[in-house]
Amino acid sequence: MKKQDLLNVMENVKLNDISEKRIMNKVMNYEKKEYGTMSKKKICLIAAAVLVMGFSVYAGSEIVSSWHSGSSSKPDYKELPTEEQCIEDIGYAPVLIEEFENGYEFSGGHIVSNSLNDDNNKAIEKFKSISAEYSKDDDEVILSAMKYETKQPQEGDIIGSFNGCDLYYINYTNKLVPPGYEMTEEDKKAQETGEIVFSVGSNEVNISEVQGLSWEDDGIHYNLTQIDGDLDKDGLVEMAEEIIEK
Repeated sequence: MKKQDLLNVMENVKLNDISEKRIMNKVMNYEKKEYGTMSKKKICLIAAAVLVMGFSVYAGSEIVSSWHSGSSSKPDYKELPTEEQCIEDIGYAPVLIEEFENGYEFSGGHIVSNSLNDDNNKAIEKFKSISAEYSKDDDEVILSAMKYETKQPQEGDIIGSFNGCDLYYINYTNKLVPPGYEMTEEDKKAQETGEIVFSVGSNEVNISEVQGLSWEDDGIHYNLTQIDGDLDKDGLVEMAEEIIEK
């Protein structure tokens, strides 16, 4: 994957209204500090994780209009980081698991630098988070854990509660298109209804199914994201329950 291909996917992802609750219509940028070899599926999975964090957030009287995130293309963690490592690196210790009961194992992790910006691209809040990747055969799931002060309404539909944590589920079809792609009338209708989310950055049209489960526990926001994966909604819920129970 060339550097420009990575930039096209990460820096041109747009999320339009999918429901009345998801009103964010801003660009979210995921920027890599180093450009190593990365599969298109891995890039799309990371982009999807950013998309699932669609938001309309507020800090005092300031409205956050964009969320900028950046990390190295090379893993910061090849082994599961300890609580001490997490506190040293990002200032807090989210719950991380070495291996889930369903067989997904920790395969790498990144320290992510985040900036919530206003309309003038001025940072309202900056914080660091962790993105942990879990693999099972060729299937992958990303666990994002972040802690910030800016108020954010939870995205998705609440599908249950576990040990006091409300679980929110979101799923959508993502259509990755080349730059300059002209939307058909069918595309426009699908975008308006939220049936399909469009993002730019591929040499050809690529359609993927994205799902995510999010919750908050002890002030830390967690999110499990999978694209074209083997898990269903219940599978993500089981993984979330393992994290919450730990």
